Amino acid sequence: MLLGVHIIVRNEEDMLPECLDSIRGIADELIVVDTGSTDGTVDIALRYGARVIKAEWKDNFSSARNLALEHARTIWVLVLDADERLRGDLQSLRQALRKADSSAYRLRMEHLLDASNTGRSMTSEAVRLFRADRGYSYYGEIHEQLVRIREMEGGSVMMDVDGPLCAGTPHIAHIGYMPDVLRRKSKAERNLRVISRQLTKRPNDPFCLYNYGVTLCQLGNAEEAAAAFDKALGYTPLTAPYRPTLVRDYATTLLALSRNGEAAELLRGETLRYPDYPDLYLLQGNSLSAAGMLVEARTAYEAAIEAGSRPHSYISENGAGSYQSQLRLASVLQRTGEAEAALLAYETLLGAKPGWEEGLSAWADYLQQLGLSDQEIRERLSDFTGDEGAEPHKLMARVLSRIGANSMALPLWREVIQSASASTAAGDPMPEQLLLSDIRGFADCLIGTGQYAEAALQIRTWLQAVQPYAEEVPSHEILQLGMEWALCRWNDGVQISWEELRAVLGGGPVAREAEQLNGWLPAAQGPQNKIAKEQELAAAVRWLETAVSRGMLRLAHRLAGGFYGLKPYFETLLYDHGYVDAAAEQMLDRYEKEGRLTGEQSFRLGELLYLKKLHNEALSLFDSSAENDKSGVYAERARLGAAAACLQLAIEALQPDEYSGTRNWDGSWSEPDRVKLQEALLRVEWMGWQTSWNGRQRRRVNGGTAEADFLMHDR
Repeated sequence: MLLGVHIIVRNEEDMLPECLDSIRGIADELIVVDTGSTDGTVDIALRYGARVIKAEWKDNFSSARNLALEHARTIWVLVLDADERLRGDLQSLRQALRKADSSAYRLRMEHLLDASNTGRSMTSEAVRLFRADRGYSYYGEIHEQLVRIREMEGGSVMMDVDGPLCAGTPHIAHIGYMPDVLRRKSKAERNLRVISRQLTKRPNDPFCLYNYGVTLCQLGNAEEAAAAFDKALGYTPLTAPYRPTLVRDYATTLLALSRNGEAAELLRGETLRYPDYPDLYLLQGNSLSAAGMLVEARTAYEAAIEAGSRPHSYISENGAGSYQSQLRLASVLQRTGEAEAALLAYETLLGAKPGWEEGLSAWADYLQQLGLSDQEIRERLSDFTGDEGAEPHKLMARVLSRIGANSMALPLWREVIQSASASTAAGDPMPEQLLLSDIRGFADCLIGTGQYAEAALQIRTWLQAVQPYAEEVPSHEILQLGMEWALCRWNDGVQISWEELRAVLGGGPVAREAEQLNGWLPAAQGPQNKIAKEQELAAAVRWLETAVSRGMLRLAHRLAGGFYGLKPYFETLLYDHGYVDAAAEQMLDRYEKEGRLTGEQSFRLGELLYLKKLHNEALSLFDSSAENDKSGVYAERARLGAAAACLQLAIEALQPDEYSGTRNWDGSWSEPDRVKLQEALLRVEWMGWQTSWNGRQRRRVNGGTAEADFLMHDR
């Protein structure tokens, strides 16, 4: 027999059928090693004609792999996991094996990282196809490696098995790294247990330390992961095949922790060591960009694109050497004021990857910053949204919603929802998770155009429809929608009964929080100034932010008066969501009454004055913010703002006067100094200290804040 497929399983009844469907017709033998399933896994394997071998699970993957190899009766073995699917021209694979000139082959693997519409994935290569008659075996309790034992004069030596990349299209699609799969299968917890035991025996084993860091990342423990990566890197030989990926993962973790300087320093040397690894240049560009070093970041992104144009075998995120780096290059050009070059970069990357939502959203945001109308933006985007069925309508609706073009997006959302409803009625239901993300966009547009009653009705309908699938839908999505439903009802002056709250929101935390707020927000009745506990206040802040972000300012104003201590949050939330003038009025009014401002308030007022080019007044407020918030999150931003204001004042002082007071002076002496100061100012402004508003918020900053007028004029 030519080819056998070997799989290790335990409680994989949800994953196994699709895996086995993907190998139909190519396997002469199917061996499934079951390590203790208690569901229908074994029955499924038997229905597909597998030979099932029962094995006790000993936290050792190599043991189970080697058990399957002992039972192999085929010349070749293909190793898969239940969360993998074989793709490509599979019949050509069998033909190639009959005349193979190698005893082992690597297969290209695509690891899907996100179930959402971002389509994030990584590619790698691994030896998964090899001859069963060459004495190969697996070594290592976890992340096992295929090895062969070679007898030498001084004893036996273990050597890794490698081979060329399998020719043609066969490849493996892996879904096990998607967050929901990791969570449901508890694979990270299992891996942590196995690796921790390994480290008690071999505390300085670099490969164990590396995989320990990866597992900690999957569990959300980035600080400990960074420490593990750092230790692993210190022990890892330069020749280790996994070392480039270790560097990549370490740098990624440092960036996630905002340790940008450390990431930049690490990558400064490692990009020289691996000059053909595009991911490292992309990460280097990200670290430099975060530090405001945009000129240097541009060079790094261009190097990533150059490296990506050449073949390589590194583990790499898809697009790292092409569209991902091109997007970040376009962003750098945008920030440095090179408008024509930035626009060309956006059009180039979307021409190569039409329909890429992240790229379209970034481009739409920039077009709005340049002052294009919503209609003009839609026309510019339409050439790059793709042409697959109804998807372009949905994609356009999503992108327009993100920049706050609600009136333009709303008709598109109605078409999308109507199409989905028609499909459901015809017996072709849409996936609930996808439907939920779409109705969030639709509801946002309804709320953004003041159609609160319809938004509440639609949200209620959808929330009740997804209740049977609640475990499959991200909980934060349901919680956010529940808050929006209640806020829409309150905004229309309705006091919601407890029975209705339970019917729509269930008995969870959102329903309990809504019940507490319900008594304070009926119609126009004044709030009761509750002295809230810390937990209650934190919940009220979440509701307040949702109300402000959706433009329900009269409701938010009443809510802010319902709790002692909530008004300062209201003022800063107004500013952060683009209501800058109304926020300033509120903060100055508080200053008149109390004679003081918090560090956050001083920073925001200083930034507003800086935007209005009142640099001397801005400097005073930035200094006050830095003094009042010495170790807080705004201290560094305030210091950078003060530096920018000082540079602006110096540049203004060096402006040549029309008449200098002497006959001989022509003003030319100040030009070199002014150029240097302007270059320094650009560097400071690139360091990310200023508030970043999205498209919806930017509309408010630029004057679209009629709903906030009562805060300034009706007090």
